[in-house]
Amino acid sequence: MIAICCRCVRETTAPVAVRYIDRTSGPGVTLHACPDCAPHLIPGPLLWEIAPSQRG
Repeated sequence: MIAICCRCVRETTAPVAVRYIDRTSGPGVTLHACPDCAPHLIPGPLLWEIAPSQRG
């Protein structure tokens, strides 16, 4: 999988999921970071950390 780092905006082939953003319409979005930036970010809730009753 290739993703764009949410901190440095570079492509990474080793993305680390750092946050899940729920949206009011459509599916939510998972933000990814590269391995270099991930330790500098405060992880937010990820999809599997949100209680089913709180999911859209």
